[in-house]
This record gives sequence, structure tokens and C-alpha cells, in this order.
Amino acid sequence: MRATLKALSHSDYATVDHLRLEPEQEQFVVPLDLLFSELRTSSQPELEHPFSIVVHDETVGFFILREKAALPEWAPPDAITLHNLCVGRPYQGNGYGKAATGLAAQWILTNRPCVNRLMLGVNIRNVRARGAYLKSGFRDTEATHCGPIGPQNILEYKIGSGG
Repeated sequence: MRATLKALSHSDYATVDHLRLEPEQEQFVVPLDLLFSELRTSSQPELEHPFSIVVHDETVGFFILREKAALPEWAPPDAITLHNLCVGRPYQGNGYGKAATGLAAQWILTNRPCVNRLMLGVNIRNVRARGAYLKSGFRDTEATHCGPIGPQNILEYKIGSGG
């Protein structure tokens, strides 16, 4: 099954509100209703890009790309960062998370050709997600950051080099 991206507005919560994670995963992501509330009141909406991951007209996942002044403090100014990647429970294990990485990289190549890296922070206790990111082509920068619920590993994906 081929996954595609659909750009969302900051008000498109209804598109993704059916996505649920395993209970042990929920602690590592901002609840989608809260996230969309934050997007709607963002001071830099043009720098935050929400997307749904779509397979056969069905939304299976979600993530946000952030750039420039919307970057987290740990990110260098020449990167784009990936946030809140989630694939709904019934869709997990089908490669949609890995596909999302490639789709995000393709969006960056097309829309921000001067950007050559995609970065993210993953909680060190989120072993499952960290492993999935590494299998998707991210590499550990060996940098850490104190995130909202503990230390995060900072991972990087080189754009244009297939990871």
C-alpha cells in the first residue's frame, strides 16, 4: 500500500481525531486535541506544517514539520524538525512510519530545497519509536535534550542522501 501526505490546516483536527496509540505510547506524544489547539493559537502558523499520512483515502497517521523560528531550542537553524509522528494502532507495523519519513524528506526537497536535514527528539524511554526511527534512516547525533517528560536523543535524517 502506497502512503501519501495530505497537508492539513491548523483546524483539521477532525481528520486525525480517530488516531489512537497503544497506552504505553501515549505518554510520549502530545494529545492531538491539545496539539491542534496549540496550532490554532500559534504565533508562527506559516512555519508549522501539519500533515496526515493517507493510504487508500484513509488517514493512518499524522505529524508536524517545523522550521525557522518555530524550531525547538535544540535544533540548528538550517534544519526542519519532525514532531508528534503517530501511526494509529490498527495501522502500525505496516511501514507507514518509515514511509512518513521518506514523504517528509520529499516534501522538504520540493518545498525547502536548501534544507538538507530533518531532525527530531525522541524520549530515551521510547525504545520502540527510537528503533523505528533508526530503521527509517535517522542516525543518532549523540546529543541529548531535556524534554517535557525526560531526556531525549536527538536524531538526524540527511535529506537527498536517502537517510
